[in-house]
Amino acid sequence: MKRILVLALSLFASAAFAQTVCDVTYTAEVETMAGNDVSSSSLTLRGVPFADVLDNSARALKVLDVLSLEQNKGGVYKLETGEVRSCDGKPPERVAATSVELRGITLHGANRAARITLREADGIVKRYEAREKKGDVQGWDHSKAKKVKRNDVGVKIKE
Repeated sequence: MKRILVLALSLFASAAFAQTVCDVTYTAEVETMAGNDVSSSSLTLRGVPFADVLDNSARALKVLDVLSLEQNKGGVYKLETGEVRSCDGKPPERVAATSVELRGITLHGANRAARITLREADGIVKRYEAREKKGDVQGWDHSKAKKVKRNDVGVKIKE
């Protein structure tokens, strides 16, 4: 009886996990150690399946692992990364593992991390290419994302 209960609960948990969707915002801010602004980027993805969110985070950790080895080497760069998730309509939460500040990164270290970032981004593209080969016409179920609001002349309204 216990085995049946455990099996039923694990199947339910798997189904609930598969249905979880998140809005995720990824950020990266780069400055010099002297405080000069170098770059700023932000990307928000809406209604992303939780499995994809976890894979994206794992890929980000690979890049951050390399960068962590490159910090405090007397370089001129400081990098602050962020990942904020709002899953199934819950309040946004910052992901501590991928929201970090790294200091003293050299140009060599930044270039090394950029190469790894490109490799991991290629892995994400391959994920969607595999779905396309299976016959999917979109990367994930976009109907679970919030609706876009536009004004009377068709310009997107920011919330």
